[in-house]
Amino acid sequence: MGLLTGITNWFVQWQYTRLVHALSAQEPEEIIATGERNLLKAFRSAAEKVPAYRRLLSEKGVNPGAISTIAAFKEKVPFLDKESVFPRNALRDLCVGGHLDDICSFYSSSGSSGVFSFGAETWQSASHAALGLEFLLDQHFQIFRRKTLLINCLPMGVKIATRTIPVADTSVRADVIHALIKKLADDFDQFILVGESPFLKKVIEEGSENGIPWHNLLVNVITGGEFIAENFRSYLGHLLGIDFDSPERGMILVNMGLSELGLSIFREEHRTIQLRRQAHLNRDLRYALFGTGTEVCPLVMQYFPQQTFLETVPGKDGRPELVVSTLGKNLKIPLIRYRTGDTARTMTYPEMALVLKELGRENLLPEFRLPFGMVGGKSVEVELAHGESVSANEVKEALYHDFGVASQVTGNFRLSRENGEVTLLVQLRDGFAATPGLVGKLSAALATYARVKVTIAILPYRQFPFGIEHNYERKNQYI
Repeated sequence: MGLLTGITNWFVQWQYTRLVHALSAQEPEEIIATGERNLLKAFRSAAEKVPAYRRLLSEKGVNPGAISTIAAFKEKVPFLDKESVFPRNALRDLCVGGHLDDICSFYSSSGSSGVFSFGAETWQSASHAALGLEFLLDQHFQIFRRKTLLINCLPMGVKIATRTIPVADTSVRADVIHALIKKLADDFDQFILVGESPFLKKVIEEGSENGIPWHNLLVNVITGGEFIAENFRSYLGHLLGIDFDSPERGMILVNMGLSELGLSIFREEHRTIQLRRQAHLNRDLRYALFGTGTEVCPLVMQYFPQQTFLETVPGKDGRPELVVSTLGKNLKIPLIRYRTGDTARTMTYPEMALVLKELGRENLLPEFRLPFGMVGGKSVEVELAHGESVSANEVKEALYHDFGVASQVTGNFRLSRENGEVTLLVQLRDGFAATPGLVGKLSAALATYARVKVTIAILPYRQFPFGIEHNYERKNQYI
């Protein structure tokens, strides 16, 4: 290890130790109160320094000086969303200071909704983001004690900045990832794969078929970008040889971020994973946490109130929808009361502790006393009469319910409705033929999660009519 690398590692670990101490020492109420104080400061700063936001508040008749309490903030400050912010404003007008001079990198959304959104980092905010990332990587994967290679297989050139471990930016090239792991298997203690779930499925399945001994390697996974079914986690864990009761043998973590808000708003840790997995299996726990009748568990994650202030408001379908206000001092594009379109519900640490205590499951409480977000992702479903529906999330759980079914399909599917009936088209993997009983197994699994009768058709890879050759640069639409 070179002198400069050693100094950098020491400094990062010192910063990390301070952060762990602060999180361990603070009471849950103090953490929330700090976030609320930061919210009012962030609002006033954005109102003063961001031209587009100053103009919006003027159009809405909002006097920033009159917003001095959280109650006033919630009553008077308008909501934002992707459609109202990005198409109508020059990107520089969304930036602090109304200029782009100090930006070191830009981020773009996938544009799958038809509208692009953008994020930007300064050198200062990038350094802060790197600290947050290294904190999480060491908390989960002990990167300061294990020689680690992070393989970034996110699409569209999304960068992952760290100061302490090497990163391989492969984008969505499964062959490059396989070649790297084969070449470096003896040189690293562990690998961390960061990517979106459909591509990670392909990488790990084809890696097994190409001779990569996943079970003999320590491989961790970080994924997100869309709703992740718990059965999908179980399937990947099965392929990688992960024991979910022994995180030191590998973990599969879900992280939720948005290009315009930051790459990590919510994140999992070992006990939140255990909590969701237990709720997935135990109806009493599932209903207590998420409501009677819930058959598909939302993701259970925590967030830092010092970084984001979260609210929920009724969406178009009446379900609670996530609203985010960014609080970082060094943000270049601050967004206040930004509706993400994700269904979500928040819960304080004491509220979660009470639910788990009543069920005798206090052992599932995480170490850090941060608040929780139960996140269902975007509402992607086919609606029928009488309020019935079938969602993409239900189909995802069904696809991975049986590992034999999961191993034969790409994970791409389409739900549609015609004449009051729902049809599900599922794509087989290239070179695979449907085994006898495949439709029956999938139909039985779907009945576990959805209450609506669905007609299922399993299509060969090249007969799937919604895009055959996936480049994994764009998200699947599912509907």
